[in-house]
Amino acid sequence: MTTTRLCDSQRLLGRCRDCGRLQDVETRDWPEATPCDDCAFRKGSPERADPYKWAEIMSIVERGQPFHCHKGLPYDPHTGAYDAPDEERGRVTVCAGWLNANVAHLRREERNAYKAHEGEDRENEPQNRV
Repeated sequence: MTTTRLCDSQRLLGRCRDCGRLQDVETRDWPEATPCDDCAFRKGSPERADPYKWAEIMSIVERGQPFHCHKGLPYDPHTGAYDAPDEERGRVTVCAGWLNANVAHLRREERNAYKAHEGEDRENEPQNRV
């Protein structure tokens, strides 16, 4: 893979020597463990700054739908869009930021379910009348 930086950004792109596609270069040893430098889930990301885009992303988290890391996905520098993940065309990695957000969401749901269940138990306790 040959690498280059886009002239108008800090984005490091690599060109596949086999197929010629452009992609963001992955530099992390274990991508699923740490969000990348331009992860949509990082504070200050353009996705978080746009309330509509952020609501769309959080809806994906709440549904438990996998959200893939853009590193290694084919990238079009003219549109700024990434192709959908395709196991036959390269590595497909779950986004570490999504993974963290999904775990936090599931923990919130678990706490809320526990609190609701605890409240039901109190309602069903016999009342001591004096």
